[in-house]
Amino acid sequence: MLTKIYPDTPNWHTIDQIVAQLLEGNLIIYPTGIGYAYGCSALKQRAIEKVCALKGVDWRKHRLAVMCPSINSIPEYAKVDNRVFQYMKAHEREPITYILPAKSELPKILQNNHEIGVRLSQHPVTTLLLEALGSPLLTASLPIRHEEVEYLTNPELIDECYGKDVYTVVDGGISEGGYTSIIRLTEGEEEIVREAQIGFSSLL
Repeated sequence: MLTKIYPDTPNWHTIDQIVAQLLEGNLIIYPTGIGYAYGCSALKQRAIEKVCALKGVDWRKHRLAVMCPSINSIPEYAKVDNRVFQYMKAHEREPITYILPAKSELPKILQNNHEIGVRLSQHPVTTLLLEALGSPLLTASLPIRHEEVEYLTNPELIDECYGKDVYTVVDGGISEGGYTSIIRLTEGEEEIVREAQIGFSSLL
């Protein structure tokens, strides 16, 4: 099912219902700012395993990432020194997944070689959900099941294709689609693993 949340006048009862489902280990699909992603509580290992099964990936080999509401929340889950913090602050409006040294507060299923992928919310509805949840969301791109790109960017079509797999599809409007940059910030070095690609026109 589709759930519409208006960021300027949010229905807090609806948000609380979604949060309750996440805390019970259920999955959602939600807007990331450039696209849509599977999400679940990043503290629920069984839920993370369900997402991996839907994507057909082995969590032992595939790097997973979490979505945080703000830079200030990241040090709870990843090791961040002042240099890294300032780097992220300078780029907080950009679509970037950071690879950072992991802390033990997140399940080991999320820690690949003691590192964790971290994104910052760039969609106001997702920020509201994260703040109400009080912990990160897993963020995992939708698998490509249909040749038309709208099935990855249009919430109504996403609900048609993927909705049966999750509690709800949070409608954040039609997105551009694409992928974030991936930047590793460990051991005092910046390593660009992947450049951002906004829009799916050249990808499919």
